[in-house]
Amino acid sequence: MSAQFDIITRDASAGDIEAQLQLAELFENGIGVPLDYGQAANWYKQAAAQDSTAAQSKLGQMYLRGIGVPEDIQQAADYLQHAANKNDATAQANFAWCFQHGLGVQQDYDQAFQWYLKSAEQGHAGARYNLAYMYSKGIGTEKNNKAALEWYLRAAKQGHMKAQLNVGLMYARGEGTGNDETEAARWYQEAANQGYAKAQYNLALMYGAGIGVEQDDEQAFKLHSLAAEQGYARAQYNIGLFYVNGLGIEQDYDKAVKCFRLAAKQGYPKANYQLGKLFAYGRGMPINEIEAVKYYRLSAEAGYAKAQYRLGHLYVDGHGVTADEAIACQWFLKSAKRGFKKAQHMIGIRYAKGLGVERDYKQAYAWLSLALEQDNDANIEHALSRVKEKLSESEQAEAKVQASVFSQGYQRGN
Repeated sequence: MSAQFDIITRDASAGDIEAQLQLAELFENGIGVPLDYGQAANWYKQAAAQDSTAAQSKLGQMYLRGIGVPEDIQQAADYLQHAANKNDATAQANFAWCFQHGLGVQQDYDQAFQWYLKSAEQGHAGARYNLAYMYSKGIGTEKNNKAALEWYLRAAKQGHMKAQLNVGLMYARGEGTGNDETEAARWYQEAANQGYAKAQYNLALMYGAGIGVEQDDEQAFKLHSLAAEQGYARAQYNIGLFYVNGLGIEQDYDKAVKCFRLAAKQGYPKANYQLGKLFAYGRGMPINEIEAVKYYRLSAEAGYAKAQYRLGHLYVDGHGVTADEAIACQWFLKSAKRGFKKAQHMIGIRYAKGLGVERDYKQAYAWLSLALEQDNDANIEHALSRVKEKLSESEQAEAKVQASVFSQGYQRGN
């Protein structure tokens, strides 16, 4: 390689564009020479100065990401524009990205869409993926799920793993096509085979439920494990559930705790909730109410409704904390506002009795009626009927309006 390298270097130094590009690629990829992005950028610059489209495209990407050169979005956009105008598909895809995110150019979704389209029509997989995304969200164009699926499929068939995942999602949801769980599983498998954690997780769920594939707890566990090993929090959490419930494996609370902790470190609130349950009920460990409160609180503060409800109960019963009805009601109310039926029932009773909150029959009626809508429970119905007796027809109407406001709030995710 030494003699050949010397020849390439000599020709590149003499101004030969092809030699300059070849030398840049050697340094960029560490082929026969130490990896050196700075040297790669230097030779691309020399080729770009001679109006090399390929070099301009490469330099645009390097300036955009700060590879071998300081990050400079204005220079990136300038180089990419030159190459894009000369029909370089990769430059067009990256120039579109600049317009989409306002990098070195004014943000312009219409321009982003048009440049993605030009690149996609030349076969650029990344552009096809981003074009599909814009169709799916109605960004820079009208929302069109059929067109989105078409472009996702084109990218997926080129091996683009995120496109493969999204094809699976669209078949699973019946977006742009009829619902087809088998086809969804097939595309998840394609992406999973490339090691894509999200696809491994989605496919694991399908094996766990027997949707689109034959139900198989062992396969579900294996796929969850592959995603969990990559740090995918939801998979780590689900592996914990496998160990808790002994699904396809032996029950093991110690391993469950380890998995939940891994997911919890990433801020996954359900994991903290499960840790709280394990400590509260002493599953695989002695009961520890203080630890239970700690983990329920972490989950509750992250907005997880079940944890908020559980934490409220701990304040009612004085387990791990000093009993405090007012604080309990604060947590019940937070949970109720997220649509959790048990919390709606609980806060409704407390408004009716004036426990921890000032008695308010209209609020009680609103929350109990919402709880009853979710579950025709005799206890909720009985409580609601007793509250109803305390209200006039006009007050009941006001309470129904309030219930509607609450319902709209948690349906919007507020």
